Amino acid sequence: MSTLKTVLAAAIALAATITAAQAFELQGGGAVKFKPTKAQLGIVSPADGVCPGAAKVTAWVFSNKPGTTNILLVNKKGGVFGPYPIKTVAGNGVVMGSMTTGFAIDAPTDTQYRIVIAGTDVTSNWVPLTACL
Repeated sequence: MSTLKTVLAAAIALAATITAAQAFELQGGGAVKFKPTKAQLGIVSPADGVCPGAAKVTAWVFSNKPGTTNILLVNKKGGVFGPYPIKTVAGNGVVMGSMTTGFAIDAPTDTQYRIVIAGTDVTSNWVPLTACL
């Protein structure tokens, strides 16, 4: 009987913990709050690595519902650029937003970039940018 009471108490505690955790995901009125879930980054280096040249950067952000978030573009050398706002919208069963920008490369470059979604632990993969080498 004592084991049954212990198991029952553990199950009740677990259920209360799960309910409390889910409550933190809700805003007033029971609506689920906006949460970025995934980030991807793509970079197109200048054609043939010739300088000066233009690099094209595209970032994609996925979320649990439509909303706006800020991203930072970070390189492995310590540079941080942004924030850049990205608005996600629902379509075809996916909630996603994107941003495309470009910048000029006029010096030898061999580094990697990724995006970080501000205020979250969501980051993209590291993507190389090589030019003028």
